[in-house]
Amino acid sequence: MVTTVQSTFRQEALATLEEANNVNHAVLISYSRRVDDLDPLAFFQSGEADFLGERFFWSDPESQMIFSGLGRAAVIKSSEQGKERFDIVHQEWEQLKQHMFHFHDEKELKQAAVGPLLFGGFSFDPHEEKARHWEAFGEAHFFVPSIMLTVSKEGSFLTINEWKQVDGNVHQLIQELEQKASRFETLPVRTGGLAELVHMEELDVNEWMKAIQEATDHIRANEYEKVVLAREVLLHYKNQIELAPLLAELLKHQTTSYVFAVEQGRQAFVGATPERLVKKSGGEVFSSCLAGSIVRGKDEAEDQALGEELLHDEKNLIEHQIVVNMIEQAFKANCLHVHKPNQPSLYKTKNIQHLFTPIVGEIKSSCSLFSLIEQLHPTPALGGYPKEKAVEVIREIEPLKRGWYAAPVGWIDSQDNGEFAVAIRSGLIEEDRVRLFAGCGIVEDSLAKQEYEETQVKLRPMLSALGGHPIE
Repeated sequence: MVTTVQSTFRQEALATLEEANNVNHAVLISYSRRVDDLDPLAFFQSGEADFLGERFFWSDPESQMIFSGLGRAAVIKSSEQGKERFDIVHQEWEQLKQHMFHFHDEKELKQAAVGPLLFGGFSFDPHEEKARHWEAFGEAHFFVPSIMLTVSKEGSFLTINEWKQVDGNVHQLIQELEQKASRFETLPVRTGGLAELVHMEELDVNEWMKAIQEATDHIRANEYEKVVLAREVLLHYKNQIELAPLLAELLKHQTTSYVFAVEQGRQAFVGATPERLVKKSGGEVFSSCLAGSIVRGKDEAEDQALGEELLHDEKNLIEHQIVVNMIEQAFKANCLHVHKPNQPSLYKTKNIQHLFTPIVGEIKSSCSLFSLIEQLHPTPALGGYPKEKAVEVIREIEPLKRGWYAAPVGWIDSQDNGEFAVAIRSGLIEEDRVRLFAGCGIVEDSLAKQEYEETQVKLRPMLSALGGHPIE
């Protein structure tokens, strides 16, 4: 259990650090303080000199909760290829929490995700053959940042996480942490633009369209019900791509999406996904069934007509219901009570609208957020149905290596609140190149040309933010 110290503040902080002093080994000291409003992108950018390759960024829809993290105070990773990777991350996080001491200068701190927080993600399919460009992103890779800014409707909070052998002057230790935090009271705003796009190419389009034909043949033969097949686009730039301007574009235009970035050395995985996998707040868990889509209209009347068309389209309704059924079953296995509406509604992003069904449950005390992630991933919206067969088909006929694309990315705090999104509408950045990914759900009456056009729409959020244009 994480030991948390609230104000008075120094007397209680000293008491807790004296307790840490008796542990006889290093502990993770986490110090949080409220700060004046800080721009999370300026904070992210400020870490470029000292923490390049070790930064992350997260913003949920409407920016209700934003994190910007620098450095690695602790790392949890797994190369296991089965469900064990979820168990390992959960178990190691629980063990790490036994060595954490969190203190802050608030009289009462109820704000989630302030203090030690674990951020990271999983690969889509741990059994797929790994591509060189995904080598830095393992089957499971999580970390506690050295320095983190949390921005929410409750205010802005800065957290410093450090391993310490508390065997000396605890007054001095508190003073050192306070001084580190004070460095970020003012941040210079550095302007920057996107790199110039030189060339854009679609990869393996013919192979992808042949895979769709093969899949529809197998579905008609009742070998499986649905499979999601993705393709990729490769962008070449004149100069190295800076993340802060890209994130600023995504935050400005993709206001209904989770905007995220995870750096691993010279690479960064970045996205603006509309799809929540699961959120846990106290004892409640939430998921979003998002499957079935159509473009946005050019005006309000056309947009409403397209939405009504989607709400009554048999193909999309069937595809959506497959996702609803699977997520509902996973919730019923892990929750005491489960609630969902009887009919889907519409979830609209800037470029596309989806069929949407929210599901809410009260999680059992014996279940963890990671066990629920393991059962949900991949949902039929990202893999297909049945799950195991669909993933096997993707591995065999999809002409790309997914890596972290369409996989769970997110965070969990020391009180087990957390949220994971599905990493679609995403791209892998490596210096002056970007790989963008988009996929479609394939059922028996899917047509390759129509699915291709749907991927064009799904590529737009990232392509537009990166200074490209929709491919004709």
